[in-house]
Amino acid sequence: DTNTAIRFPAADTVSFETAGDEAARINSGQKILVGTTAQRDVGSSAQSVVAIEGLSQNRSAISLILNSNDAISGALRFGKTRGTSVGGTTVVQSSDNLGQIRFAGSDGTDLTNITALIGAQVNGTVASNTIPTDLVFETSATNGSSRTEALRITSDGNIYTSGDQVRDD
Repeated sequence: DTNTAIRFPAADTVSFETAGDEAARINSGQKILVGTTAQRDVGSSAQSVVAIEGLSQNRSAISLILNSNDAISGALRFGKTRGTSVGGTTVVQSSDNLGQIRFAGSDGTDLTNITALIGAQVNGTVASNTIPTDLVFETSATNGSSRTEALRITSDGNIYTSGDQVRDD
């Protein structure tokens, strides 16, 4: 196949080509790039391990599909420990963020301002197989640095908007 190749376009970099175009690369920083040869900062100056960039929705999307005759679904999983090495299991603490979905849009200069997020935050004492966790929604009326909490669903089922309790179970 003359239009498919594995190349080494730069020091410590490997690229994969299909149909004569580069489809993916692993760069010297051990980052996986799909649809781009250079990584951009999105939501912060800390670059992600995987970057996907495209010119259409289907070229900039990730699909998780599970085919099984039961009620189980695909999953996006976040994990957090206070460990300091790979494989660590050091217990998390109250107020630790367990995972976040962050949203950033271009302001004409860059993509570094996170203007909205959904996060899971530990809220209380952690014990074996018990981690009380709140779901937090933050939005921004102006810029990423002025994000404020808009909604919180607490571990005990209460709902708060902008600090005011809406529902008490």
